[in-house]
Amino acid sequence: MEVNEKNFKIYKSIIFRLNKEQQLEKNSEKRKSINLELKDNIEKALEILPNDINLRTNLMYAYIRLNDLNKARAVGEELISAYKTEEIINGLSIIEEKSGNYDKAIEYMKLLLELKPNNQKYVDELEILECKKQNIPIDGNLIKKKELYKKIASLERSILTETEKQQGILERQGINSNKQKILQENYLKIFQQIKEMAESILLMYPREIIAREKLVKALYNIGEEKQAEIEIKDLLNIDNKDEIALWYLSKIQRDNGKIEKEKETLERILNNSKRGTNIKAQKRLERVNNLIEERKIKNQLEQEKQKSYTEESRIEFIDKIQKDFLHGILTKDDISKKIEEARKYPNFDKSLIELLNIKAMMTEDKIEKINALNKYIDTEETLTKESYRRVISEISKTREDIKNDKKVEDYLNKKEQLEKEKRQTRAKEERKYYRETIQKLSRGEITRENLQEVIKKLETFNDIGKSIFLITKLYEIIYDRNVAYTNLAKYTSLLNLSKEQRREIADLQKMLTDNDRQFGKTKRIKRIYQKNERKKQKYNKKVQKEEIEQYIRQNKTTKQIYNLLKYKGITLKYITRLKNNYIKNNPQKQQEYLQLEEDVKALLKGGYSSSETYEIIEYDMPLYKIKELERQIKQKEVEL
Repeated sequence: MEVNEKNFKIYKSIIFRLNKEQQLEKNSEKRKSINLELKDNIEKALEILPNDINLRTNLMYAYIRLNDLNKARAVGEELISAYKTEEIINGLSIIEEKSGNYDKAIEYMKLLLELKPNNQKYVDELEILECKKQNIPIDGNLIKKKELYKKIASLERSILTETEKQQGILERQGINSNKQKILQENYLKIFQQIKEMAESILLMYPREIIAREKLVKALYNIGEEKQAEIEIKDLLNIDNKDEIALWYLSKIQRDNGKIEKEKETLERILNNSKRGTNIKAQKRLERVNNLIEERKIKNQLEQEKQKSYTEESRIEFIDKIQKDFLHGILTKDDISKKIEEARKYPNFDKSLIELLNIKAMMTEDKIEKINALNKYIDTEETLTKESYRRVISEISKTREDIKNDKKVEDYLNKKEQLEKEKRQTRAKEERKYYRETIQKLSRGEITRENLQEVIKKLETFNDIGKSIFLITKLYEIIYDRNVAYTNLAKYTSLLNLSKEQRREIADLQKMLTDNDRQFGKTKRIKRIYQKNERKKQKYNKKVQKEEIEQYIRQNKTTKQIYNLLKYKGITLKYITRLKNNYIKNNPQKQQEYLQLEEDVKALLKGGYSSSETYEIIEYDMPLYKIKELERQIKQKEVEL
């Protein structure tokens, strides 16, 4: 006997699971396979308990889903002879409709309406059956409504399954999941869809009771309690005994702390039900009566507490604890004792949160705080809605703080690693640049023109002592020791150098001021630079001479040539000298020069000064020569 009971429980568990799976399965082949397995398990369970009405009803529906209508009918007719329940009659109506026996299906549907006279769904089914019997078109709205109800039922069944599926995905990805949070998100999403579908049905059929019931349920579950109350009122105007409307009205009253009103609504539900049939409402009413009694006792206690314990005294109590914490005269054990002591004051949830915050700062353990707040929610029997929200909000905030702390820690670790890598890379680049600079210096590739560019880069390096040493050597080789010493003194005074770096700089200063000491490598590099400098100067002079002579051949004036070349550092004196040499070797230019001399004399006689004349002829004759001609003219005038 014990073995049979154990087997029966196993079969019941399997049947429950398979029923759930076949409801959610969308693939027709898989659904058929599930229903075959379901049928087999029901038949095995009925061998143990053959008169179980629920199992036999379940078997009838399994045969219907497998389209074995004869077996389904046999089970259904046997059941209806003893039990006329809604499920059995509805199943027989489905069987006859699928078999094409519309008269019999209509007969069963009318029997259903006798049991449930206000059930709009059965009214619609009856209308559809009548249309099928008479072979006339069915109202499109009825079909659309039927499909919408199917979708609503499917959505309601999918809430828990979808939650478990999402949680499984997150866990496989190694992400900590909060089932309650996922469930809440699915409730909002799915009941929003149900709300829209119910509203679509009500647009077609404004007095549709089932659609309005679905709308009330959806509105409540998405948090639109005020709109739900309006719909409940409209629903009760149609049917003042509607159990679903009254049940959700009681839930809204409970949420708003109107326990007395909730009690009245629950009593109204029970008065409309047969005695002993509505266990859910009965249990809730018992709980409400207990809450009312507890509230009375609590109010009495609160009145007594108010005499000595007020919100002001609670704030003083917490302030003193916080001061003790700041002065370091508080331990973890002290906090636990203070939490118990805080129960004497009003708004204990506020005190608990503040004291747990202090403890978390002492222990640096925010998980312990979350566990303590969760335990408080689970064990506190007289927790108000406001307190519950406050504690839940604090738990969420703490969880976010933990996440943020982890992010900050990860960020700092990552930043430290990146900084380390960056320093290593920079040091490597600096060493490479030092080597390249020394190599270029040895080959004489660093010039006065690009020296500042090299120095600016060296000044940005981390090893400033090494950089100063190399900069000083660059100045010494490319310029001279005096320039190098001057710059070294400047760097030493401006920069905050370590003792070791200052010692290196002192050795370098000594080396620069000791004229008798010359190190071989520095001396060799310096000779290379001096030789290169001489070659460069010689080459530059040659290029300059060719360029000036080219301009002279182009008949440009001395002033024009000077303006074109002065940015290159070429002096007027050098241009004049080259031009005079060119004139001496060119008879034609000598003739032009004699003519220029006559023009100068005419200008001087005309009253122009030597400087003005010099400007007019655009420097083609030296100023000293013009002044000599001016002196000669004045002397002749005196003689006359």
